[in-house]
Amino acid sequence: MQQIRLVLFLPVLSVLCGTWLWAHEGSQHILGTITTVAPDHVVVQTLDNKTVTIITTAQTRYRALKEASTREALKVGHRVVAEVTKDKTGLTASEVRFSSVPPKPGTPGSQGSR
Repeated sequence: MQQIRLVLFLPVLSVLCGTWLWAHEGSQHILGTITTVAPDHVVVQTLDNKTVTIITTAQTRYRALKEASTREALKVGHRVVAEVTKDKTGLTASEVRFSSVPPKPGTPGSQGSR
């Protein structure tokens, strides 16, 4: 019974602590849904319904699922995990990983969750 509880608890723990566990030193992860794509930044509605502006540069890498991608493939509505560092200009992305799979209705970051 203890093993079953542990097996069920580990995925929950990884989701709750995922950003903290996998962020590189000096950086953090922003998770959410793209609401705006501009030439020098993207706006993300986070899982807790906050709006975050993330600066993108020529050095920002883009990945769709596990494949290298381009900025042009990034669209409003994509779900993202952005690795960012904070400096005097704001949050700057070193990598943006995204998926075109829309969030489930009623989950934070979806259009029907207000």
